[in-house]
Amino acid sequence: MGFSVTIASSIVFIGLMVAFVSVSTTMFNGFREINNAASDYLEQEKERLEVRVELEVNSIDDRSVNITAKNVGCKTIFLKSQNGFQWNTIVISYENNTQWRSYNIEDYTVSEIRASGTDTTFDAVSHSFVNPGEEALILFTVPEDASNIPSNGVILVAFVTHYGTAALKEAVR
Repeated sequence: MGFSVTIASSIVFIGLMVAFVSVSTTMFNGFREINNAASDYLEQEKERLEVRVELEVNSIDDRSVNITAKNVGCKTIFLKSQNGFQWNTIVISYENNTQWRSYNIEDYTVSEIRASGTDTTFDAVSHSFVNPGEEALILFTVPEDASNIPSNGVILVAFVTHYGTAALKEAVR
């Protein structure tokens, strides 16, 4: 009876050790994955905090809007599409016949890029980004299937950057 108790105890001990190692390894891998996810999230949030955009609505016609997007953060905002990827989106909303409509605009024209508060301009073709302290004059039209922007109507314009930050401005035509 003494020898069988030793064998049984050894088997139970080995089983407990295997279970402990399995649980420890699983917990270690889980904590490592949580740490990686938290680090990625904090890096993205840090990047978003470094981006700040201000928006002005310069003029509104029945089918087009002219805005100024100012980069007052510390990250560069890219404007030119690359390989079919549009860096930023403009969202316009307005009421027509008691119903609000919103449209995503990704086909816009950058007419001018300049240093904020000055008349110093850059070539919009070769300088297709807005550095900190610069602003871009952007012209866009509503889609063909959209109704005209009503006279004396309120519009909301949002400029959403590829970093996930946005600037919102309300104006009246």
